[in-house]
Amino acid sequence: MSIYRKSGFKKDGNTILQEVASKSQLKEGKDAVRGVLREIYRFGTIGTKSLARKLFLPIPTVAAIRKELEKIGFIERLKKGAILTELGVDFVNLELQINYFQNLLCKECDGTTIELPDDADSIIPKLRDFTDLRPTPQTEIDQAFGKPITALCRALLMLQNDDLEGREVLLLGDDDFTSLAIALLGTLTKITVIDIDKRLLDVISQIAKENNFDIVCIHADLRKPISNKLVGKFDTVLTDPPYTISGLKLFLSRCLQALKPELGRKVYLAYAHRAPNDLLDVQKVIQEHGLVIQQMLPGFNLYEGAEMHGNTTFIAKLLTTDLSKAQIIDEFYEKIYTGEFSPTLRIYKCSKNHEIQIGKNEKIKTIEELKEMGCPVCGSKDKFLRIKREKI
Repeated sequence: MSIYRKSGFKKDGNTILQEVASKSQLKEGKDAVRGVLREIYRFGTIGTKSLARKLFLPIPTVAAIRKELEKIGFIERLKKGAILTELGVDFVNLELQINYFQNLLCKECDGTTIELPDDADSIIPKLRDFTDLRPTPQTEIDQAFGKPITALCRALLMLQNDDLEGREVLLLGDDDFTSLAIALLGTLTKITVIDIDKRLLDVISQIAKENNFDIVCIHADLRKPISNKLVGKFDTVLTDPPYTISGLKLFLSRCLQALKPELGRKVYLAYAHRAPNDLLDVQKVIQEHGLVIQQMLPGFNLYEGAEMHGNTTFIAKLLTTDLSKAQIIDEFYEKIYTGEFSPTLRIYKCSKNHEIQIGKNEKIKTIEELKEMGCPVCGSKDKFLRIKREKI
């Protein structure tokens, strides 16, 4: 029987939202379904990736919601994305009582609170040239390269908050090249980068040498204790850790070890948007380290990869307190990378329909490796379509 009758809907709006959420197996709850409907209503036709970014949801989550909404006739898919059916519009208007179209987000800063300076047009092309030199990302250590505009906005946010000029700044991991964005601002900032990926450090070091930037690069695995020379040295730390609780604990501990033991020191944390219960775990870790969240900006960081996170993450400005203390001092033996917790086998097809297996235990470990080397059967690099994904 149709859920729609001439007299109205068979079930109330909350019930329908909850049913879609349950069938989609949502950790985010029924409001995520409402959010998808609202954004499609406001934008007319919108693609899954755009929806994911606007709602700060994983792309697979949005795809699952969209699929269930199609089943009950609320949306249909066009080439340019999803659109509400007449039934869907009625549901949004009558049951959800949503009628407001205007997007109130700042069109200049897109919610980042950062207005680009006059010289941004000259900085961004330089950053783009720098980031083009990055090697293929290593997804097994959760690398997903940030876009040049993100590196610049991070640098400007720290500058606005008085965390660059005359400061010693540490970047715990810098595959996004934020260190180079800071250097391009021309502030009197001493910059240190610690990263596990020597390939990236070599590129940053070479660029710094050619441009006379004050950047020191240190190759290190943060699972091992940081050098005593770095303990208590820095005014500001920025980090984009693995998006696991153990990874967060480790990186925040190393941040606190590196910071000067003073009240109000800053940690800038880039991290994935999470469902409410998972975000609570993130906040607990922050609190356990004696840090407080002073500012949190959703959708601040944009990535060329990280599609599981909608190509975007938030940035939070954390402050040290009298209770701030690193929870991990010595060597850390637990898993920290996403792939260590849920290793997967993925099967792709090339443009000539050859199947290729990718995974931790396979010859080709990542899709980035496959794109770089091409199909092992025919050598094609044109297009790879994922046809299956399963946990190992």
